[in-house]
Amino acid sequence: MSRLRVLVLMGGYSTEHDVSVVSGTGVVRAMDATKYNIHPVLIQKDGTWIWSSRELSPYQKNNFAENYFYSLEGGSARKEKNPALSDLPDADIAFLALHGKWGEDGHVQALLENWNIPYTGCGLLASALAMDKIYAKAAYVANGIPTPPHKVIYRETFSGDLLVKTADLLGFPLVIKDPVGGSSIGMGIAKDLDEAAKIVEELFKNSSRLLCEKFIKGEEASCGYIEGLPALPPTEMRMTTREYFDYEAKYNGECREVTPAEFKPELMKRIQELAKAAHLAIGGAGYSRTDVRIDKDGKLWALETNTLPGMTPSSILPAEAACIGVSYTQLIDVIIETSLKIKR
Repeated sequence: MSRLRVLVLMGGYSTEHDVSVVSGTGVVRAMDATKYNIHPVLIQKDGTWIWSSRELSPYQKNNFAENYFYSLEGGSARKEKNPALSDLPDADIAFLALHGKWGEDGHVQALLENWNIPYTGCGLLASALAMDKIYAKAAYVANGIPTPPHKVIYRETFSGDLLVKTADLLGFPLVIKDPVGGSSIGMGIAKDLDEAAKIVEELFKNSSRLLCEKFIKGEEASCGYIEGLPALPPTEMRMTTREYFDYEAKYNGECREVTPAEFKPELMKRIQELAKAAHLAIGGAGYSRTDVRIDKDGKLWALETNTLPGMTPSSILPAEAACIGVSYTQLIDVIIETSLKIKR
């Protein structure tokens, strides 16, 4: 049986570049070399793509690291700025270990579709929809999925009076987000008007519109959904030194992720059902992960759905899959097999 030729795309242009490289590194090391002919591709922040026309040797795969790209030499080494995808090695599928803007928002998906290269995960429309939290919320509401009350403010029409009205409507603490930020970058939680004004001023430097959202006091969880697999157990986010699940909490060990969550069975089931409903609401395909708040009355509130959730060895989705007996390597197999069946 011939091996599948797989491009593993990592890096990207977004603020999540470094996390994406960690995801891609983990995927490459865990892939079954008896099943796949592996070609890693690094997308640098300046738009330069680096790859080799040669597949990884067993030693390179098992010891893969970002330095691999910078050690490439000879006729097989390629380094191109914004290349045509026809320049890449022929592939049966591209495994997307990308996160954030231009990786998770439909751009790369559209590029791959244009060159008829199958890829893992959600399609371009679902990716773009989920990446924009304002439109994702509209999809939640249209499908009867509870999401925190919110209001959109625009830089062109913003005023102090508007901020006061927004705060009166939603109350404090007030969550303020760049709607297309990722990994909880580009957000803040304001305790009063002065703090809200500072957050808004800072975020408006890079975004023309912001999402203001009611802060739901209570617990936080995240739950993956993978088509074709049994329901995954939710993960509980237990804050240690921070107030909410932000970038520092995610990647600097300031949050304890408990998988499976230690919730009552009935609550676990409701979170699983919400994760599936959110996946379907955005038109998801393959797999996704949805973040949820649980208020003091036990009501669930969908915050956002990630169409390319983290795939580092310590990420939530691999941890949840392990709970149902699916190893990291098997999870990669499932994602590839499921994605090859998707009709784009």
